[in-house]
Amino acid sequence: MENQTDDKVKLTVDEQITDMRTKNVQFEICSIEDAKKFLKYNNYYFKLKSYARNYVVNPQTKKYYNLDFAYLVELSKLDMHIRKIILEMSLDVEHYLKVRLMNDLSNNPLEDGYNIVEVFLQYNPSAQEDIKRKASTYSFCSDLAEKHLNQYNEPEKLAVWNIVELLSFGNFMELYTVYYQTYKSFNYIPYLKSIKFIRNAAAHNNCLLSSLKKPNSVKKFSKTKELANVLGKAPELRHLNREGMMKNPVIHDFVTLLFVYNDVMKVSATKNVRNKKMQEIRTLFCDDKGRMKRNKEFFEKNSYIKDAYFFVSSIIEYIDKKNHNPKHTNFL
Repeated sequence: MENQTDDKVKLTVDEQITDMRTKNVQFEICSIEDAKKFLKYNNYYFKLKSYARNYVVNPQTKKYYNLDFAYLVELSKLDMHIRKIILEMSLDVEHYLKVRLMNDLSNNPLEDGYNIVEVFLQYNPSAQEDIKRKASTYSFCSDLAEKHLNQYNEPEKLAVWNIVELLSFGNFMELYTVYYQTYKSFNYIPYLKSIKFIRNAAAHNNCLLSSLKKPNSVKKFSKTKELANVLGKAPELRHLNREGMMKNPVIHDFVTLLFVYNDVMKVSATKNVRNKKMQEIRTLFCDDKGRMKRNKEFFEKNSYIKDAYFFVSSIIEYIDKKNHNPKHTNFL
């Protein structure tokens, strides 16, 4: 077999360190010994080096400019904090969208709760398969799923209040879309794709902060017009590079989640929870002693990271300020 020089080869931790040093990754802030420990016990090389995409590399020599191993470690830690926030907000959004859907359904004389599920399952066979799978395997919802399978092992006699307990995050959003496309009223359909994308990325521990310089999935990405209109109408945000920043899918979808979360949670019953969460997020991102700024000097020479941070933190401060304005009603 011919030697494939372009193939990636397996490297020991020592070889990983050597590989980084040949690419001009520095070990001035984080010692080589500490770097080895980090690669052994905290994170693995393939994932950690993905954050290097945010740094300029000489196309001829393949060597990085202004990159210390400690910068990669810091980005991986900040990424963890952001993923945690995304998952917490996504769970709240999912729950309160279900609450609102159930309330709208209860007050809708045209829908019995069963008909819309039949329509949904007809056009979403993957949801049917998911319910059947949960019925036949060990699952927290297996008893409920099995209860609603007929003699042919097909889901039947499912109402909205049953099925929402069985659906995945993505399938619930499909049900939500079917309902509000059938019965027109205010909804968050335009924003669901973005929320699903960022939530799934966080749930699968994808590296969100690895794509600030070179965004992922740009060819398949399209901005949400409704959100662009919201940002464009806010005088407080006119100083921001909205057009440029919102072209990045991760930034776009995280900002979308922030706005939807704060809109969904605006009612009096959940407002205190929302304000507490936003205070936590604001402290994390914006306070001088917050986790995001702890090692801000690491990124002073990286405009991609600095610009992304400034944009997102400005959005967070804007939302938080609006939440405390008695005259404010909604964002979307």
